[in-house]
Order: sequence, then C-alpha cells, then structure tokens
Amino acid sequence: MAKVKNIIRMGIGAVLAAWTALQAAEADAGANVVYWEGMRLVQGQIGKLEIVKPINLWKRENGALTFVRVLQPGEQYRVYSYDEAFGGQYGVGGGYYVTNIKGHVVYKTPSREKLKLVNPGKYGARQLAVGTVVKEVSTRIASGVEKEEMEIVGTRGKQHVYKLDIDTSNERLAIETALSNDQVLGIEPVLEQAKRYDGRDGIVLAAVNGDYFKQDGSPTDLMVHRGEIVMTNTTPAAERTIFGISADGKPMIGNPDVQIRVRIGEGSSYPVDGINKPRRAHQLMLYTPYFAASTKTNALGTEVVLTNVQGVLNGNGTVTGTVKKVVVGQGNEPLQPGELVLSGHGRASDYLRQAKEGDAVEISLQYDQPEWNGVKEAVGGRYRLVSNGQAQSFAIAGVHPRTAVGIDKNGNVMLVVVDGRQPAHSQGMTLNELAKLMHELGAVDAMTLDGGGSSTFVVRQPNGQLKVENKPSDGFARPVASALLVVYKEMQENGEQEEVLDDFETESKWSASGVNYVSAAVERTTETVREGKQALKISYDFRGMPGTSGVYASREEPIWISKRPQAIGMWVYGDGSGHWLRAQLRDGSGRRIWIDFVRHVDWTGWKYVEAAVPSDVALPLMLEMPVRYMETDIGRKNAGSIYIDGLRAIFR
Repeated sequence: MAKVKNIIRMGIGAVLAAWTALQAAEADAGANVVYWEGMRLVQGQIGKLEIVKPINLWKRENGALTFVRVLQPGEQYRVYSYDEAFGGQYGVGGGYYVTNIKGHVVYKTPSREKLKLVNPGKYGARQLAVGTVVKEVSTRIASGVEKEEMEIVGTRGKQHVYKLDIDTSNERLAIETALSNDQVLGIEPVLEQAKRYDGRDGIVLAAVNGDYFKQDGSPTDLMVHRGEIVMTNTTPAAERTIFGISADGKPMIGNPDVQIRVRIGEGSSYPVDGINKPRRAHQLMLYTPYFAASTKTNALGTEVVLTNVQGVLNGNGTVTGTVKKVVVGQGNEPLQPGELVLSGHGRASDYLRQAKEGDAVEISLQYDQPEWNGVKEAVGGRYRLVSNGQAQSFAIAGVHPRTAVGIDKNGNVMLVVVDGRQPAHSQGMTLNELAKLMHELGAVDAMTLDGGGSSTFVVRQPNGQLKVENKPSDGFARPVASALLVVYKEMQENGEQEEVLDDFETESKWSASGVNYVSAAVERTTETVREGKQALKISYDFRGMPGTSGVYASREEPIWISKRPQAIGMWVYGDGSGHWLRAQLRDGSGRRIWIDFVRHVDWTGWKYVEAAVPSDVALPLMLEMPVRYMETDIGRKNAGSIYIDGLRAIFR
C-alpha cells in the first residue's frame, strides 16, 4: 500500500518509471535477466512502444479515459497489454494507455524465445534441438554488445553455451583479428592476446579463439589484420571456410583465395605462392615482419630484400618497393620493420637472381572473389555450419567443445562457445548439433573456428578486467594462434573532441546508492531537460543524518571510455544547495579515482561543469559513478533534486 501511495504523489513520468522499476524488482525475484534492443525485459512485458509523432497519454478509470499529457517523439515505454477498446490501446503500466494511431507510434515485440525467458509460467521453457534451456542470463557489456549464458539439459546431458551478440551498425564497434605475440609463428592464450591489443586504438570488450593452427603455431588459412594480409591459405578451397569483415564493414563468410604476382624491373611477372608460409621446393614466398624475426629458410635459395615499400598487401591492389639487396645461398634473412623479403627456391630462385640493387619491384594482389577485395579483417575456420539460412549436415562423429561465428539476417555477428568434455558441467556437441544450435540462435550463415581445448570465451568484467568466463576442457586456457576481438574503438583526434557517454535518450538503466541518507533515487525524466528529450534526475534526502551524506548514480551497463580523456563534462541543473559534486573512475589497474566537478553546487538552473582526469590513469577506463552528490556539513543537509544531461568525455 505504501508503494501505491508513493506512486500517486508522483508526476506521470515518475509513475511510469516507478511502475517499470516495480516490475523489474518482481522480475529479479524469480525470472531470468534478459535484454532486448538495449532494454531489460520484465515480467508481464509483451513489447515496447516508440513515440514517432505527438500523441495523447490516457489514464483509464471506471471504464473512462482521462487525458494526462502529450507524449513527444523519441519517448519509449514498455507495453504490458493491448486492448481493442477505444479504438485499440497499448497498456503501458499503472492504468495508463496510448491509442494505436498509425504513424504516431511504432510497436515492437521481442521474439517468443525471449518472452519465454522472462515469463516462463506463461510461455514455458525454451526448447532447442539439443535440449531444454533451464537457465539463461543476458548481460549488456556495452552499447551494441550483449552476452548470453545458457544452461541446457538434453538427452546427452548438460550443456553450457556462451554467446555474444554484436550490433554491426554501431560505428564505435569493430571485430578485429589478433595474432599470438604479434607473429605468425607461436601460440598464446586468447586472454593474453586480448590484453596486448587492449588500448592500441580502443577497448577490447570480448574475445574468442580463432583459426586452427599447425605445429609451428601458424594459423591454417587466410588471416587479414587491419587491412593487411598476415597469411594466405593452406587448405584447399573445398575444405576451408573464412570469416571476414568487408571493405565497407559488413561481415561475410566464404572460401576466398588471393592471387599474387611479382614483377622485377621491366621483366616478366612471376607467381608468388603465398605470404608468410614455409617455403617449399620451387616456391616463391613473400615474407613480412608479421612472420617472425627472420624468414626461417634454408640456404638453398635466393632472397631479395625490398625497402621503400609503398601500398598495402591486400586484394585489388599493388605494392611497390625497391631492391635493397639480393642474397644467394644463405637463407634465414632478418625481417625488419618497413621491409619485405621475397624468398625463392629452385625455379623461383632462378627468377629472383635477376634482381639488382635499386631495381623497382611491383607486387599485385587480387582475390578470386571480388567481394573480398580490400577486406579489413579475416580469419580462417573449417566447417560451414549454416549456409543460406539452412543448417548443414556432417558425417563427422565426435562430441567436443566448440567455437563458432555466425551472421544473422540483419548482418549482426554472434560469437558462440560451447564447453565440453566435462560431464558435470557441459558435454560438448557434434558438428550437426552445433549447426542446428547456430541456426536456432538466428544465424543465416555460420562456421566453426578452432574447438576442443582451444575454445575460449573472454569478456571484460564490470571491474574493468578481462577474464576467461567459460571452462576450457584442459582446465586452463590453451595457447592458440589467433583470436577474434570485439573492440570499442577510440575517437579519431582532430583538435578538441568529445565522446558522448550517455545522453539519457535510450533505455539505459540507472540505479541509486549512497551513504547516510533518508532516501535516494535516480530516474530518467522529461521534466527538466538540457539536450534532447530526457535527462537524469537525482533525488535525495539527507535531513538529520550524521557524518558525510551522499547519493550516487550508477548505470547498469558499464560506461567505458575509449582512450585517456583530459576531463569528464556534463550539464547540471543545480538546486542551489551548495553540495559537493564528484565522480568516480576505475582504471585498468583496478584503482579507484575520485574527481571533482565543483565543491559547491550553489546555482539554480543549467550550468556546464567539468572534472579533470589525472594523466596517470591506466587504460581501459570506466566511469563507475558519474555522479556522487555529497554533503559533510550537518547544517547544510536538506532534501532536493538535481538533473544532469549530456554526460561526455573531453579529449584535448
């Protein structure tokens, strides 16, 4: 009853927020935590309503409608019912309704599978080909990246599945390849690869293992990193599958190969057999510093060192260079930054011997499938699990841990790891079972990456640390040749820059905590706004409390900052209380750092404030508590509210 009385005292915006908060609290008590389109689904919810044009909000009492206010474009509400009365109305909670008027509202509904997770009593348990989902937890890692962890029980026994969904339309997200120790030869755990790449030009949010690899640690097939071919194929076309990110940023799966030819001076061109692979009889290989410290070749050949290299080794392009020296009968030539080495044996050695110091050299590269020209990232795999929306069949036995990558109908990417070889935790799957699973999870195209003891699922934790979340079958994360990373990219510098951390326009979930307070609350609101349609309202009551009082505002989804900022800024609608306004950061070393916006909020109305960030913070950086509103003087303790808007990181 007390909850109802509190709701009656609030305005409509607060009522709806309180209602959905109450629903969320009930959901927490027994249902799975599930996200959909950045919104946390709650028990009873059937969809959401997006306001496109101004439309009335109604209160229904005793069968009659009472006008409340006009909803504005950009506002969104959870929907709990649809009633054909009064022309068709969406119930948005608390007895409030919005009429279904075409062109003014857009209604969206989650998949039945997601609704089952938050309403198991109504929809029943989720059924998959491999068994029944008995538990599923969905967590938003960052904007556009969601993690799902599923526990499945089937005829084979238990299965544990980990899944990442990546929104490829988010321009701040990238899927990139990583190479063990930054070299083709050798292996390294996925976690260590992710840590090394972390902070190079963005924050690594998650990672899984990449291609199968040979005894020397080299990946089996094509690998492209940041637009440069690291290694060419080994496996025949009919037996290989490659995942790539195209020149325009679209994910794709295929079996491309690249044709390479070299021309020295005015002579004829000659085929190059590959990039960064061991040189065999009569072959001509091209080596880059990605391979190792040297070419690792024997003395039975000729090696031509190229300097003044111009261009990028990728499809549909040309790379030029100048002969620095020609080395005959020695082998194992050092690989230096900014240089390339052509290495030939037998007939290829004879071709290279014509080179002379100072000769111009041209290397042309062309994929056999034009859509792969200029591909940004690529990593090899093995089996095409789903093709053209159809799960494929395999006459291959074996139940093992698995790693897969898939693409859904909207062009988004999913990374999936299935644990195995641990009966009490997870049995593992056959290729046929994995193919059906990927199809059921929404993949219209999918393939395997390396599996078995290599299967590794790394995710950045709320404390800022990267961690292996699955249970690799070896009992530890096996060193592997390569990895796929999900990266939150840093901004490109061009004078002073701002990175918007939250504009409070989306369904981000905020919560209040604090110390020595009577009450504390945080909600997104349309009451008082500086930019856009919504701001964040922080309410507090410190009256009569001893010691230091404070209300703290935190977002459920971590706020990652892509590189080291000089300041954190935001607009603040002050209440003239004179309280202390701070923020709390957590850096890559786990250290907590407190920064000050102002010592006294002594104004009423909107004012822009900034807090300087120390220059020695370790990356990656998380804005753990954007607002810490505090008071130490017992004589100034009161109750009130402030609003914040346009939360941003400043780069100078």
